[in-house]
Amino acid sequence: MTHHDCARVSFARQVAYGPGFVERCRSALEEALASAPAYRPWRALDPGPVREPFERLAALPALTKADLRAVGPAGFVPAGRDLAAALRSGEVSLVATSGTTGDQVTNVWYQPWWDASEAASWQLNAHARAAAGNGHREAILTSPWCAGFPCEDGYLTMEQRTLGRFLYLSERSDPSVWSDALMDRMVEELNLFRPAVLEANPSFLARLSRHIAAKGLRVHSPALIVLTYENPSRLHYRQVEQVFDAPIASSYGSTEAGYVFMECEAGRLHQVTASCHVDFLPFKPEHGGPQVGRILVTTFDNPWRALVRFDTGDVVRLAGEDRCPCGRDEGLTLAAVEGRTANLTLTPEGRVVTQGEVDRALAEVPGLAEYQLVQTGPSAYCLRCVAEGADPAATARAAREALRAVYGSRALLTAELARAIAPAPPGKYRLARALRPVDADALLDRRYAPVGS
Repeated sequence: MTHHDCARVSFARQVAYGPGFVERCRSALEEALASAPAYRPWRALDPGPVREPFERLAALPALTKADLRAVGPAGFVPAGRDLAAALRSGEVSLVATSGTTGDQVTNVWYQPWWDASEAASWQLNAHARAAAGNGHREAILTSPWCAGFPCEDGYLTMEQRTLGRFLYLSERSDPSVWSDALMDRMVEELNLFRPAVLEANPSFLARLSRHIAAKGLRVHSPALIVLTYENPSRLHYRQVEQVFDAPIASSYGSTEAGYVFMECEAGRLHQVTASCHVDFLPFKPEHGGPQVGRILVTTFDNPWRALVRFDTGDVVRLAGEDRCPCGRDEGLTLAAVEGRTANLTLTPEGRVVTQGEVDRALAEVPGLAEYQLVQTGPSAYCLRCVAEGADPAATARAAREALRAVYGSRALLTAELARAIAPAPPGKYRLARALRPVDADALLDRRYAPVGS
């Protein structure tokens, strides 16, 4: 059999798409292969135009962040475009993603494309459509190193943290050390600014919400809360809903790929088919497949950056065959983003456990405010708990037993109480991880896995 006879299966053939979508996939693929220098080695792997675009994409490898760093931002600029001139004129800029040194990527940033991707995502949520437009005000509560004005020594005025219609609520990146005075200031500014939309790291907004609830403060509720930058926990949702009377939508994407999924008013996440194609790579059945797997994103219509099968590093869970109550049925529909591959852990028997599975197990533990689980050995796990209630020790015991139902009787589980849990740089919480990272490639169903993985 030839290499092309052995081409991987495309999961996309099982998904419904609107008119013109397949042609947009073909156009994005052919432009990248023909004109972006980074894809020259891929051309020999392409089965060619006699095959449908989904099968051609399935024959190609995954594009990783390591590839982006190795080739550099210019390698993904289509031919005929002068990057140096565009940088001088200000049409584009170079933006480095936040994170650890090994995870950072420098991207060519084209603001009109990003804005169009965001606008397309908001069409997938009825509350977002109603809240957006007419220069609506937005308050943003994220790590200032991701978006905003960082200042870890001293404080900035409200004017210094306002940019047009955006108010950045915090200049400090670690909610575990936020003072009561700082959080009181955030509440006062929300009441004064009265944003239509509040965009937030879920962990940051949950921390502020617990403060509001504890002090019995009154706070302005926007027309919509958008959770972004990190994967929300069920604890986050519950804590935010306790004090804000507003619909909540989780927005999923990345600096590299733009907006990829948006949570609808019925609670499912829909693919932003206007701006990207998503390849789904199911895990093996013993690890949750075919409902659980990884995703690769191919972007559309960015004149300054051609991304094909970009591995976002995330694990998702499909919603199943029932049509979403919101009525949308184009593209992939997710029940949840289960976390990143860096958040995967293993049972003592070797079954993979996603961060989402850990979170669902801990969601109903009485008094649990925050947690972080670390797998320290093949069968050893340490859970750090922040408990708010009359009996913190009982909360820790209940959390440990909830995890035993996930990891089994052979698991050696310890739970320790903490006063607070700090995020990882630059302000994102990792709710679960293993000291020895799980080999995510080994989890894939080989019928769908990218060539070379």
